[in-house]
Amino acid sequence: MARLTPEQLEQKIHAVLREQPTRKAPISLEARVLGEIARRQALPWWHKSYVYWPNPVKLLFLVLATGVAAGVLLYSMQVLGLVSGDVLKQVFEPVMGAINTLRVISSALLGWVKPAVMGVSATYLYAALAILGGAYAIMLGLGATAYRVLWQHR
Repeated sequence: MARLTPEQLEQKIHAVLREQPTRKAPISLEARVLGEIARRQALPWWHKSYVYWPNPVKLLFLVLATGVAAGVLLYSMQVLGLVSGDVLKQVFEPVMGAINTLRVISSALLGWVKPAVMGVSATYLYAALAILGGAYAIMLGLGATAYRVLWQHR
């Protein structure tokens, strides 16, 4: 038997493989694949990878993760003696100023809204809550009905 070059060997292997009959997939394969696709689509976003998270949640996660990482880094630098407490105070001073500003704004808004809410009868609040709950239930029912009528049998 003569020695074959890698190209000739590749051509012979491809010729033999092309002559092989195609194998049929198991009958249950399609149902299993479609079932797995449906199962993965039904998962809530927090069980999926980061790519499928809603954009506001991604942003919040990035902000929180960056804050935690910065806090751990600054704390470890202070423990190791690389940074003094005065430097940390200067770093966090703008953050504390922003938090205090938000606190003042929220208390001002609460002071503005509280008298208006306190003047409303509890009966009206319960009625508004019942109307909102009923509207939510109607929208869920209409959505489920529309899905069953329009999309389920396709």
